[in-house]
Amino acid sequence: MPLKIFINNKGIFKESDIPGSSGLWQTLYSADINGDGYPDLLAGNWGHNSKLYAGKEGPLKMYVKDFAGNRSIEDIVTYNINGVECPFLGKDQLEIALPILKSKHLTYDEVAGKSVQYLFGDLWNNYLELKAETLSSSVFINDGKGNFVRKDLPEELQLAPIFSFDSMPGIHSGSYVANGNFYGVLPYEGRYDAMNPAIFKYDKPAGQFNNVTELSDIEGEFRDAKWINYVGGTKLLILTRNNDGLIFLKPDP
Repeated sequence: MPLKIFINNKGIFKESDIPGSSGLWQTLYSADINGDGYPDLLAGNWGHNSKLYAGKEGPLKMYVKDFAGNRSIEDIVTYNINGVECPFLGKDQLEIALPILKSKHLTYDEVAGKSVQYLFGDLWNNYLELKAETLSSSVFINDGKGNFVRKDLPEELQLAPIFSFDSMPGIHSGSYVANGNFYGVLPYEGRYDAMNPAIFKYDKPAGQFNNVTELSDIEGEFRDAKWINYVGGTKLLILTRNNDGLIFLKPDP
C-alpha cells in the first residue's frame, strides 16, 4: 500500500496518498527532521539487499487469484527485467502450489527468461493486482502544505528491512537510531541479517543523511528501540529482538 496522510480539519480527517509511495513498509516514525517546524516521516521498508530489488526495473507486483481453480487463493510475485515481467519464484517452487503448471511447460528451457504471462497462459486473467513502487527505506520531507517528498535513506540503512526508528536524546539530538533484520524467509531468498542497529544524522545544509554509525556488533531480528531513564540522569536504549533477549545500551557521554 502507499503511505496515507490524514489531515485533521476541525475533527474531520481528510485522507490522501503520497504519490509513488507504495512499498513493503514495516514502520513509520514522525519527527521534524530538517528543523522547519513541520513533522516529517522516517519509513522503514524492505531495503535494497534482496532478490526482490537487485537489478530490477519497474515496480514489484503481486497477483492474487485462485489460479488453479481449487478454491485456494495463490499469490504470484513478479519483477521486471528488460521490459519482461518475470515470476520471483522458480518453476519448481511455483509448481508446488500450482501443479497445473507442470502440464503446460515440462522443461526449464521452455520458460527461462519468459514472462509470467507466457508461463501461466490462459490462466492469467481476472486477478487482483498489487504493487510496490519502492523498496527503499526512506525519509518523507513535509513541505508544510500537506505534501511529502521522498528520499532514499543511505545505503548502509538499506541492508535489511527496518522495523523501528527512534530519536537520540540530549547532546545527540538530531540523530536517529534504526534497526531491523528478518529471518522468516524461504531458503531461496536467504535471511536478511546484514544490518546492525545504527545511528544516522541529518545534514541540514546538504539536505541529506550522513554519518551512519553502527551501535554495536550485535545480532538478531530487531523489532523496536525505546529509551528509559537511568541513574544519574542518563538514559539507556532498550533493543527488543524477536525470540531473543533484550539488549541494553548506554550512549557515550
